[in-house]
Amino acid sequence: MRKKFRAHYLLLPIIALTSCTLPRQLQVKNEMTAPSAYYRVDSVIQNDFSLPPWRDFFKDPELVALIDTAIKNNQDLKIAVQRLEQAKANIQLNIGNFYPAFQAGASYGITRYGDYTVDGVGNFDTNLSNNISPEQRIPNPVPDYFLGLQTSWETGFAGRLRNRKKSAVERFKASTYYKDFIQTQLVSGVARLYYELLAVDNELKIIRQNIDIQERAMEIVDIQKQSGQINELAVKQFKVQLLQTRALEAERLQHLIFVTNMLNMLTGRFGQEIQRADTLVNINQLEQLKTGLPVTLLENRPDLREAVAQLQANEADLRAARAAFYPALNFSGFIAFNGFNTSLFFNPASLAYVGLASLSLPLINRNQINYQYKFQAAEKNIAVYNYQKTLLQSVAEVSSLFNTMMAYQRVSELKQAEVAELKAALNIGNDLFLTGFANYLEVLMIRRNVLDAELQYTNAQKQFLHAYIDLYKAMGGGWR
Repeated sequence: MRKKFRAHYLLLPIIALTSCTLPRQLQVKNEMTAPSAYYRVDSVIQNDFSLPPWRDFFKDPELVALIDTAIKNNQDLKIAVQRLEQAKANIQLNIGNFYPAFQAGASYGITRYGDYTVDGVGNFDTNLSNNISPEQRIPNPVPDYFLGLQTSWETGFAGRLRNRKKSAVERFKASTYYKDFIQTQLVSGVARLYYELLAVDNELKIIRQNIDIQERAMEIVDIQKQSGQINELAVKQFKVQLLQTRALEAERLQHLIFVTNMLNMLTGRFGQEIQRADTLVNINQLEQLKTGLPVTLLENRPDLREAVAQLQANEADLRAARAAFYPALNFSGFIAFNGFNTSLFFNPASLAYVGLASLSLPLINRNQINYQYKFQAAEKNIAVYNYQKTLLQSVAEVSSLFNTMMAYQRVSELKQAEVAELKAALNIGNDLFLTGFANYLEVLMIRRNVLDAELQYTNAQKQFLHAYIDLYKAMGGGWR
């Protein structure tokens, strides 16, 4: 028997050590780093530079005022601020885990013991004892009054609480970067819609100028028809062109209302007129953006900084889950007035206290802890892949948007030259038509080409501005 007892006694440390055995590493390593340069971007453009704050980047005071209103009123940004408050509260919650929890407690209960139970017989027998005073006699039923302080404190080994706190801090940082990311989206969104509005204004100006020209042309062809110089078919062709241009005006007016409503929605307002500049920005007057090196994205882009913070938070969560395989030390207790006699309840003799310390080992629930560790390892791996995806996307965006911007700058220059040539051709065509050396179809075709070229030139300027704004956002601009 003694040998068997010794064997069981030796078995306990073995079980304890087995319970603390850690699972194999399940996490992947982040081996992706930013490249040394952007693809298809001139090395001169990739020189280091300081990304300007959005107030310095956008020069239009009307646009700056709109962005200010959006930052103040936008609901998505307000939601991001509330998520930041949640993350801040989570830090305080995890800091509190380092200290014992105290709570005041008061309770009342009553129990009637049966006459033929151990407690009932014991209480009856106790009441017959000469060793107790009359105040100590146990009534039946027995009331139980409790008023005091209770405490509990759970601690552990391998830095479980410390890693939980670190995870909360990193998630708070991630929430901060997420708010900054929402602001970059908001700033670029307002700027894009603002320049869309200016582009539509410019298109309507072009269309209405063409309508005036076409209406005067209708008067001329009516006179020529009456004098027999042209036939009814020519008049119909001029009228069809005028109707097409008026239909185009109606379509752009509808788009103007749509863009205005979208811009008001971003600024947290119901539909109203947008104060704006009179003309579209001259893209030749804009300062050329430098991209900097790809590594600067890690400091400038909020979504990349958020991904890094989420990665570090998941790393801390994984270490906390790994620490669950180690023993946990728990303390609990109370100090209170406790008794069944209300008249003597606050008597020092009614003071009671309990103190308890326990050491728990993961034995029965080891599989559950192992599953939690595997889940957290997968979360960490997801965070690694999300960071890599964000980094790839960031670098690709800067390269693509820079080349898009340069392409539309070239398109704008060519379209501007095309408009100038077509207007010169239109003047020649009008003179030839009036003298009978050109037919009406040639004049109609040139006028249609002039209108299309002017609209395409405006669209190329708008596309350049959109790429210019998006490139600024892709480099991390808009949250400072």
